[in-house]
Amino acid sequence: MVEKKRPAPKRSSPPRNVNRLLVEEALSTWIPPTIGAILLGGATLLDALGAVSEPLASMVAVFGLLILGVFAVFGRLLRAAHPPKLRPAAITGIALAWVAIFSVPFALRLFPGPPVATGALETHPKSTSLSIGEGRFDLVLDAHLPMSSERQTRQLHYSVTLTDGAGQPYRYDGELGDRWQTRRLGRRGTAPVHLEHLSSAYEIDNPAGGTLRFDDVTLSGVPNATLAASFYRHRVPASLWLLSGGILLTVGALAFDLWWDPRRTPAAALLTATATGAMLVFCSSATGHPGLRQVFGSTIVGGIGGVPAAGIAAWLARRSPWPRAITSQRAT
Repeated sequence: MVEKKRPAPKRSSPPRNVNRLLVEEALSTWIPPTIGAILLGGATLLDALGAVSEPLASMVAVFGLLILGVFAVFGRLLRAAHPPKLRPAAITGIALAWVAIFSVPFALRLFPGPPVATGALETHPKSTSLSIGEGRFDLVLDAHLPMSSERQTRQLHYSVTLTDGAGQPYRYDGELGDRWQTRRLGRRGTAPVHLEHLSSAYEIDNPAGGTLRFDDVTLSGVPNATLAASFYRHRVPASLWLLSGGILLTVGALAFDLWWDPRRTPAAALLTATATGAMLVFCSSATGHPGLRQVFGSTIVGGIGGVPAAGIAAWLARRSPWPRAITSQRAT
């Protein structure tokens, strides 16, 4: 008896990797903004509770803001219905590189390293001498106010004359202090808010090296207040270099927007211009020890200045032969 051969089973197509699809969808929808929001909210809460140092909380907030901004631009590119012009891995790499580039100047400003020299400034006629070597430094003046049981605004006026090793005098004056404000809490009433501004920063160029001498130190406005001076190595690049790098990155982001879709809103250019403005404002701040207030304030100012500038640049670019050249090159 001849046995009938059984038909070979049909080979089914390999099942789709459901887990991989779920991970990709999560990475392109809710995971990045959730991480950014957690970093931003956690940094604000921990700083308010005093659980972490203000520079660390500020740096975490910077990462949160950068992640939220970069996801607002690149997230929708990953969620595009049509096949993207770049692989998701390439888009993710560009986004991570963008975050890393803009986080470095903030980190250099927030973490200046240990001070080269520190000293308490004595009022006139005494003078204080400090040896710091040669190079560029950041002079940070810190005011120490006595304890006060009353909620009142206090302003300390200072005037300092710094004489370098070559005998050239430089005069620095300003105001430091604290103030109380009343903030409304909706319909629940009001709450007092304590705002402090107790440090100022000045960039010092000391190419000859030698000993610096503080002469004619004058303090007025708050009795028993003291002033201390600290010198840090100037690590942040000059504003001209930061501006030039930011402009190049903004032009590159605008080229990316036009290459991806000339009719689309130039979100990458707008974001890069905002980050450039925030970086410039933050790194050039006169606050000796910047924190969360300076991070949020520089972000707002950067958006006010960066968005119109990038919008005008995009409007001019669309009316030039540049978009057609980029589009034709992409087609080839």
